[in-house]
Amino acid sequence: MATQFAPRISVIFGSYNQLDSLKLVLAHYETQTVSEDAFEVIVVDSSSSDGTQEFLQSYVPNYHFRGIIQPNQGKVAARHRAIIEAKGDYILVTDSDMIPDQHFVDTHLRAQESSSTAMCFEGVTMNLDTLHWPPQDSLISPYIQRNYADRARLGWYYFLTGNISFPKETYFDHGGFDHDFKGYGWEDLELGYRFSKSKIPLLYLKSAVNYHYHVITEWEEVERNIQKGKSARTFYQKHPNLKWFLGMNPLSCFLFPKISYKGPFYSYIYDRCFHSKRPILHRFGLWFLKEYFYMQAVLNTDQLNLMEHT
Repeated sequence: MATQFAPRISVIFGSYNQLDSLKLVLAHYETQTVSEDAFEVIVVDSSSSDGTQEFLQSYVPNYHFRGIIQPNQGKVAARHRAIIEAKGDYILVTDSDMIPDQHFVDTHLRAQESSSTAMCFEGVTMNLDTLHWPPQDSLISPYIQRNYADRARLGWYYFLTGNISFPKETYFDHGGFDHDFKGYGWEDLELGYRFSKSKIPLLYLKSAVNYHYHVITEWEEVERNIQKGKSARTFYQKHPNLKWFLGMNPLSCFLFPKISYKGPFYSYIYDRCFHSKRPILHRFGLWFLKEYFYMQAVLNTDQLNLMEHT
């Protein structure tokens, strides 16, 4: 009688119309230093239209892999489905554009198995300045800028799901990702906050490295802040005590609704700062636009049509 496959850790992530990066990411799980029987990779695709579905159905790597296709219900639903399907005792959450170092899975697994109590481990994600591969040291930088020591205790606001592991049982004991988060942002930190309320440590794992193979434009950063602002409203409804953390301080709540994108102040920042060739002015202009549209979304104003702002 065949022995049922029982991985020790399950790598999970969702995908949606990211076929090119997905192929690159999955290929790097074929060169992991951990035994192929120690882990599995589960990808839940949200009905992509770029050939991802066909690729997942035909992909046969040298490790245990499952590709699951479901209707597009967002990232939270995709990740939650993957964790339900996972067979490992530990969950390693990443993304379809996060390329793992060859020691990535082994490092998370060793950290989890060496812990006597439930722990979360946040690895090091390197952002790429350009879409180049292999990575060049001069063109990458860590997402977490502060140089924490290995196994340093992190605040819950570093619970970032591009590179994090935790026990599967702990995930379900705390209700998992909240499905009220429909768009981009905050669903990972909200889960991390609930973990922290139960005194579950989040430790920095400096030897667990992956690379974010995704570069966005500055205007896409602004657009993303709108989605983050909408998600921040959901976060606030659940945890109103975190109002200041979400940027909802009295000054911002008073000031930003009074700034009209058709008014002279906005025009000055947009024309003279954001489009300035002087780096310091440009950086200030970008910061302002990101904060402006984030707060418009947080406060649910009607000044959110970016097409009118370009």
